[in-house]
Amino acid sequence: MDLIAVEKESFDSFKKKLEQIASLAPKMPSTNTLFIEQEWIEGKELAASLNLSPRRLQHLRENGRLSFSTIGKKIYYQISEVKVLLEQSKINSK
Repeated sequence: MDLIAVEKESFDSFKKKLEQIASLAPKMPSTNTLFIEQEWIEGKELAASLNLSPRRLQHLRENGRLSFSTIGKKIYYQISEVKVLLEQSKINSK
């Protein structure tokens, strides 16, 4: 093993520059979290983003128009299925 001696001032300067570079890098979530977030959305977040009431989402679930999964008390929807529902409900203007 090689041992390299560096002056404390030079080391501190290098460390400071390295920290500055690291702070510029975007903070990336883990790949598993990123994949799940692209695939599923929590009910409250979906309702807020579509400006719907939680009751309206419940109505869509009960009528079988939107499938869902539950974990505990939270309800999750597949984003791809929400997009299909929105596309099917689209009204073309003249």
